[in-house]
Amino acid sequence: MANRRTLLGIFAHPDDESFGPGGTLARYAAEDVQVHVIIATDGIAGSVEDPGQVKEHQTLAQVRSTELSNAAVALGITSIWSLPYRDSGMRGTPDNEHPDALVQQPVEALAQELLDYIERLQPQVIVTHDPYGGYGHPDHVRVCEATTAAFHLARQQRGGYGGPQKLYYTAFDKRFLKLTVQVMPWMGQDPTAIGRNKDIDLVEISRWETPIHARVDVSRYLPQKLAASLAHASQYSGGPTFIRVLPSFLRRRLLGIDTFTRAYPAPNGRVERDLFAGVV
Repeated sequence: MANRRTLLGIFAHPDDESFGPGGTLARYAAEDVQVHVIIATDGIAGSVEDPGQVKEHQTLAQVRSTELSNAAVALGITSIWSLPYRDSGMRGTPDNEHPDALVQQPVEALAQELLDYIERLQPQVIVTHDPYGGYGHPDHVRVCEATTAAFHLARQQRGGYGGPQKLYYTAFDKRFLKLTVQVMPWMGQDPTAIGRNKDIDLVEISRWETPIHARVDVSRYLPQKLAASLAHASQYSGGPTFIRVLPSFLRRRLLGIDTFTRAYPAPNGRVERDLFAGVV
């Protein structure tokens, strides 16, 4: 297994693997890379497109688990692993205080748990959320913290396969978003209160810089990404608002390239086109 290219994605919620770097996961799976995904929570704090789909949290957890399995098939993922934690919800919500919520778990304990998976799956490349959590979600932030710690622990221990070689955070170019934020008020929309629950602040998101060190062409794999996104029927609303309001040619340009910040090793000034570049 040590000679087999292996990618590990570690994300907070069912759907993060599809709505985010789904094209990248599908591309590497199609290129015969072992693609494994760890999902840290059950996603039960998420609201749903059709309230009639679920009546209680336990049912929603079951729905989201089934959706995750279907999305994994659409992307061609080798395996999906789920951690036993509760979705913490957005910042400042009562879900944050639940004892089983991910944000209530110590980072050190989560890092040790992830370390066990890293040693078992032996990835050369790991992908996770950025330190801001994409849109400030507490679970995304906690997953980034724990994954980063586990990555460096694995490199220190190295294990039987030498340890992971590269760590990436998901990222996206904020130029289009900054333009969108300026345009939205002219369209009668408030960029500080977006989403089904009006709890996403695009202005804040646009101010958080996520440097782009890798641009992966996933244009051939957009059908797989779309199929995986549609599998998350309880959550899918046609994509993030700031993308849906853009002209179609800009949407294609955005979705056809997945972008990443290289957290380790330090970027060398060149933009990579392959997350496995330099892997031995």
